[in-house]
Amino acid sequence: MKSERSLLSLALVALFAVWMLLTVNPSAAEEIPFGPFPDRVIIFRQAAEATVVPMIERGEMDVWLWNLMIPENVRQAEESPYVKVVRTYAGSVQLLVNPLETTEGFNPFSIREIREALNWLIDRNYIVSEIYHGRGVPRWTMFRTVSPDYSRIIEFAKNLEANYGYNFEKAKSQIFRALSDAGAEYREGKWYYNGEPIVVNFLIRPEDERKDLGDYVASQLEALGFTVNRLYKVSRDAFLLWGAFEPSKRGEWHIYTAGWAHTAITAYDDDTPWFWYSPDNIPLCQEYRGPPLLREAMDKLHAAEYKSMEERNELVKKICELALWDGVHIWVLDQQPAFPLSAGMGDAVLDLYGGIWSFWFLRTMRKAEGPGGDVKLGNRAMFIEGFNPIAGFSWLYDVFAYYMVADPGVFPHPHTGKYIPIRSEFTIITAGPEGKLDVPSDALIYNLSLGKFEPVGEGVKSASKVTFRFTLGKWHHGQPITKADILYGIAETFKVASEESPLYDSVAASPARVLFIKSFKGIRFIADDTVEVYLDYWHVDDSYIVNAASVWSDTPWELLVLMNEAVSRKELAWSVDMADIWGVDQLDLTKGRSIGILESILNEFVEENYIPSELEDVVSPSDAASRWNALKAFYESRGHFWVSNGPYVFASADPTALQMTLEAFREYPFRANKWDEFMAVKVPSVRVSSAPEDIVPGLSATFRLAVEALGAPYDYAEVKYLITDGVGNLILSGKATPKGEGTFEITLTGEDTGKMRPGVYSLLLIVIGEEAALPSTALYTFMVTPEIAYFERLVRATEADLGNRISTLETDIGSLSESINKLSASLASIQNTVNIVLALSVVALIASIIAVVLSLRKK
Repeated sequence: MKSERSLLSLALVALFAVWMLLTVNPSAAEEIPFGPFPDRVIIFRQAAEATVVPMIERGEMDVWLWNLMIPENVRQAEESPYVKVVRTYAGSVQLLVNPLETTEGFNPFSIREIREALNWLIDRNYIVSEIYHGRGVPRWTMFRTVSPDYSRIIEFAKNLEANYGYNFEKAKSQIFRALSDAGAEYREGKWYYNGEPIVVNFLIRPEDERKDLGDYVASQLEALGFTVNRLYKVSRDAFLLWGAFEPSKRGEWHIYTAGWAHTAITAYDDDTPWFWYSPDNIPLCQEYRGPPLLREAMDKLHAAEYKSMEERNELVKKICELALWDGVHIWVLDQQPAFPLSAGMGDAVLDLYGGIWSFWFLRTMRKAEGPGGDVKLGNRAMFIEGFNPIAGFSWLYDVFAYYMVADPGVFPHPHTGKYIPIRSEFTIITAGPEGKLDVPSDALIYNLSLGKFEPVGEGVKSASKVTFRFTLGKWHHGQPITKADILYGIAETFKVASEESPLYDSVAASPARVLFIKSFKGIRFIADDTVEVYLDYWHVDDSYIVNAASVWSDTPWELLVLMNEAVSRKELAWSVDMADIWGVDQLDLTKGRSIGILESILNEFVEENYIPSELEDVVSPSDAASRWNALKAFYESRGHFWVSNGPYVFASADPTALQMTLEAFREYPFRANKWDEFMAVKVPSVRVSSAPEDIVPGLSATFRLAVEALGAPYDYAEVKYLITDGVGNLILSGKATPKGEGTFEITLTGEDTGKMRPGVYSLLLIVIGEEAALPSTALYTFMVTPEIAYFERLVRATEADLGNRISTLETDIGSLSESINKLSASLASIQNTVNIVLALSVVALIASIIAVVLSLRKK
């Protein structure tokens, strides 16, 4: 009985301990789910900024997927206890200039010199401070001012910026000369061509700061004598003009206030310049290819046709210089917008560029209270393009759904921009920029004309080999991801990016797809989940080779086959541009007229149990039947066709209510906290901790720097410096020397300081950490003292010091003399004292002898 009571007592104690643990830490009682933390995400249109903060405070919206622009609204969000504000460099703004000789009217910007002069016409510093209220940094080059690539060539970039700084008179002179040479006339403050006013069709976005930017630039153009037709059009309406070739060729727009979202930081922007001049991004580039030297440099950078980082940096410099000279892309600023979200949202991973727009935030967001529940996301615009994985999702407002629904094989790390595994673990072997590897003869290559995979045969070489091990899992319709999906995904890339293919679309021929079909040398399956991919491509960073070789698919083979049939029949088109040319809808897997067309074709394929030629030896009739039946069941259940493999399933789209719903996919292979290790961000900061009191031409000088990350000294960083004079001329540049424990030093030799004339100088410090690729800067101002003034001051200081020392010495001598006199006066008394002491000593000695004798007698 006693033992039973003891056991009962122990059980009660244990139960109480568990209850206490769960009370203190409620999340311990909740298992981390597979898939995302929320059960459901609702994305709805919320365009009005004025109501954003009140909606978040009332719990009607958890996150606004746009940035606050009005200073009062930013301040309201920052002061509200119910709202958090996140800032990242998520956007950039440019003037996109139409360079075509148009079929209707005279386009002054078909003249290169006029395009180039726009760089001098606009004051970027004014735009950032007054129009964007300081939320950004001025930008001139093709590479973002906050990018790792920019920091690698910063000395060169600063010189370019000085050459293309604001200079209204220089812009006016070049534009007037170019127009006169073209036969235009300037009369009574206006320009005319063939007797008609020269009209600039200026496409201006009215939803944000770009309205004020457009008005500012339009006023500058009017001050030069242009007649400006200000076309205020919102996102989709504007896109129908600049986003299609025919309106561009007709001259329906000449300048556009373009804004770009940057949802992921990248360590190397090899494809960025190519992208800015590709029809995939800018349809007018079907005709306008850019200056030959610029095109050559962009192609080389995109294809990694260089042998070292130094060669690569030279290509980056050439691209920056020639793009400014060409003037099609007039970059204005890189934005640092303020994003509001509910204080009730928990921690999430933030990309250093994308912030809440990023792949990482959307996949790791959660309520602070724990897993489950709904998250409500407000979106400034909805359903701009058709939702298809081939040429849809190019708009920021649309891509949020894609990031949550579809899994990539690899993706850039949120802090370094280097590619890491998502569904594709990898190892890589590369022979370098000039070496070659043997491709196994049994590796498979795709033959587009035959529509089949075949062995590569003997003697094929490649620069690199990437071995991928996939986390396969299931598609959203329940079918397993297999070898067939990987193979058909490769075939699809060739089909949509090869000009000889009937499925080719210039917009679908993205830089990544074009690079793949040019460099792919074969694939070999080692196991169902493991492949070797051979690519004739090299890069200075191995992870970029891995990304170029990625063959993971986010779409099941049967859905690709279904879409291909609709496009091959020209009933639907991949892109908006091709849809405009064919006079059909852009393919949309989730809504609109596409659904009926796809349903009709699906019924044909289900009845036929269709197997494409590429998979005849891979997919059995029973496998094909399972796939077609699963796709049909998914459609009948969901009312749409978008099947993918990410942590969310696309549930529904409501074009009338402008809302879509996504649901958690609980058969996803990873738990919701898989990426939580990326929450801590180590972006280092730098400051001057000590500097010389005087810097004199011809004398050495040392600056000591302190680098910190997360409040602690930080060594894993590189610090560059630029020294400029009072008018911005670059005088010196270099790298600081690491000394340990977060300390770095810049030592200027006498030769270095000899290049400086007396005056005010600026020391710009740029630090980039190994664990976070976002550059941080600090500015320190110092004076260079003239040699004569320095030595005169040194002499005066020496004279003053000697005077002080002599005065001190005289005082010391006086004190010493007084001490000697006092000592002399004391000698007589000291003499008497000595005699007395000696007498007492003798008496003490006699007493001691008597004591010793007496002690001996007692013994």
